Parts: sequence; C-alpha cells; structure tokens
Amino acid sequence: MQKETEMVVNFVKETIPEQSQIERIKSNWSKTDKLFRRSEFSTVAIRAATTVELAANLVIEHEFIEKRNLPVDFVEGLMKWANGFMGKLDRLIIPIYKNTTHEKLLKEIRERSKLINDERNGVVHRGEFKHRSTALKRINDAAFVVNSLVSITGKDFHLEISSFEDEVDDD
Repeated sequence: MQKETEMVVNFVKETIPEQSQIERIKSNWSKTDKLFRRSEFSTVAIRAATTVELAANLVIEHEFIEKRNLPVDFVEGLMKWANGFMGKLDRLIIPIYKNTTHEKLLKEIRERSKLINDERNGVVHRGEFKHRSTALKRINDAAFVVNSLVSITGKDFHLEISSFEDEVDDD
C-alpha cells in the first residue's frame, strides 16, 4: 500500500508543474471570486488571507533569494519560522524595509492585514460565519495588500476587484 501511495505522489509531482508565486496568487484569487459568487463568504475570508500570505511569500523570496542570493532551503525555513502572514510581515518584511521608502506603505499593509487575519481567525478558530459586506471589505483589503506587496518587488502584476464589485447587493 505504501508503495502505491509513493507511486501516486511521484506521478503527481512529475505531472503537475510547480506554480510560481504569481500563478498561485492568481489561482487563489480566482478561487476567492468563485467562492464569493457562490455566497460562501466565510470561506472567502480564508481564501483572501491565503492570497495575502502568498504575496508575502513573493516579497520574501524576492528580497532574500533573488536580491540577496540566500539558499532556498534557508528562506523556506525562515518563512516557516515566521508562522503565517502576520508573522511574515512582522518578523521578515517590515524589518527588512525599515527606514526605506516602503515603510509608510507597510504600515497600512500591516493594518489591513490585521483585519484580514482577524476575520480568517474568526472563521477558522471560532467557527464564525461571515456576511457578504464583511467579505467584500476583506476582499478590498486583500487586493490592496497583495497589489502593494507585489509592487515592492517591481513585478508587473495587479489583482482586479471589479468582478466582486459588480455584485452590488447588500447582505
């Protein structure tokens, strides 16, 4: 049985190419959109938080791997140690950009990230249910955070929120 499982895992590794962080961000954002359209607002909070964390990973990889040439395994260890996107912001991203032109932007990123994280934790740890209006607010925050973080890397990418705003109904 273990050999069959290993074969399946190896087959999956060989047939599914590794996605870039930008591709992961796009994929998660698309999933967030689909969940929103299905009125799964609690799950939207979780998926939006995931998208933000992927953007944090992008910044960390850009800064530590691309710019400073640190080993991938070391940087992955740092990201695990930082534990979640708030940890990645507080322990890795904000300190590395202290006293730079990004410092003011990172303050707003942190404030909005806290709102996103609080909603996510409410769903995941306390079983809370979210309403449409709350999901839409966190989607807007997530788009701001992701777009701002990606802009720090200089990569040409921008999340769109127009598809969410087209849905103009209240709770």
